[in-house]
Amino acid sequence: MALKPVMLVRPPIEILFDDGFWDELEEAGINEVGIQWLALLDAKGDSPNRYPQPEDTHPRGLAAVGGEPVDWTPGPAYAPNRDLYDGLSYQPQDLPDHMVGLSTKLKLAIENATQRGFTIWTMDDKGYFLSGGFGDGTRKAALTCVNDPDLVGYGIQRARDTAANFPGIHGIILDGPDFKWEIKPGHRDDLFLEECGCRHCQRVAESLGFGYDRVLEGRDAFKTKLQELSNEAVEDFLANRAGLFGSMDWWLEDPALADWMRYKAAVVEQHVKALCNGIHEYLPEMKVATSSRMPSLAPLTGHNLRRKAAFNDFEMPKLYWWSGGVAGWRGTAMNWVDTLVDWNDGLSRENATAWFSAAFDIPIPADYQTADMASEAPDSFFSETVADQIRKMLANAGGPDRFMPWVGLEHFGSNWLTPSELRRLLGQLEAQGAERYSFFVYNEIKPDIWDVITEFSKK
Repeated sequence: MALKPVMLVRPPIEILFDDGFWDELEEAGINEVGIQWLALLDAKGDSPNRYPQPEDTHPRGLAAVGGEPVDWTPGPAYAPNRDLYDGLSYQPQDLPDHMVGLSTKLKLAIENATQRGFTIWTMDDKGYFLSGGFGDGTRKAALTCVNDPDLVGYGIQRARDTAANFPGIHGIILDGPDFKWEIKPGHRDDLFLEECGCRHCQRVAESLGFGYDRVLEGRDAFKTKLQELSNEAVEDFLANRAGLFGSMDWWLEDPALADWMRYKAAVVEQHVKALCNGIHEYLPEMKVATSSRMPSLAPLTGHNLRRKAAFNDFEMPKLYWWSGGVAGWRGTAMNWVDTLVDWNDGLSRENATAWFSAAFDIPIPADYQTADMASEAPDSFFSETVADQIRKMLANAGGPDRFMPWVGLEHFGSNWLTPSELRRLLGQLEAQGAERYSFFVYNEIKPDIWDVITEFSKK
């Protein structure tokens, strides 16, 4: 049975204007495309970025901007219906007059694609800190708090507006929100640095029976426990903390730590559930997919995949396995073990690795320890570690019909997955019955990677 990707395309999404792009996918047996983001490039915009991005080497991306890299601004793909956003504190960008022709061209490209039998997804890339969400690529970090109910209202209305402008769109991918998961000091995703504490955060904490100070108390208690991992403590953990009640006992030694975890789970579920339910209320035929980290890290980031299955249509855990850079599991495992050894005098690397493996319930092969993870992974890593996470993802999502994991090669200066690693990763997905995945991202595909993708999609 074929294993087919939902092929993600990011700006320049003007790639979609190229008939050859659709012909190429059709020939490969690929019939789903995701647009990340639904944003057109504005040559006259005042917040330019370089396109294609340095890692995006696909010739179609360069051709879409005229053959040479450009400094253009991602902007809206359509003119918003202002009535939908009445009373909301977030408002979408207007479509500049000089972009109307490009917007019309995009609508025609998507219409033609759906007539050819392609399924089209769009993506709200972390709308909780984008001023635009669907159809607006302007990134404004720390703009707001994920607990702000107006942000959910904006996301729902943006979905309605997008569906009205692009009636052929089949589904919407919600990326995040996530709490952080790294402990390496200074890392972009250092979980000990994240805090907000605004009135919206306070409201959610109080709904759980405590104040926001309790959330920070629990977070800091977790750090203290991690800095008290002697060899003896780890050996006790491994020998005597196994199973549901053993691990629960470890968490409940400091009740504030459990409250911190409850808070994160409540924040993510309330936000994502409200978005999914609101989109389904107005657009009952629209499929909504929600993203998460792998099962080993998802609880730390606030995600309960089985509970999310009650209100989403697809779960999209991130099968990100690279090292270095950000967001890859091998890099995270290396950072955790290195940091635990740095924090705890005398703690052996062997015990730090064993604790990480046990605490996050993920096997680490004897022949591929964290010190080796900057190098290409052996088969044991795929048959043990990768297979374990895919099995749990499938079960938590509710089976292959509700499962659409992310597969990517890199992030921000990481070590890229090799064609051999991608082949073995897709082989594990296929072996466990997966039917589709979301490939991130078309713009950076090289011929040897394309060969691996089509090896599975053409079956």
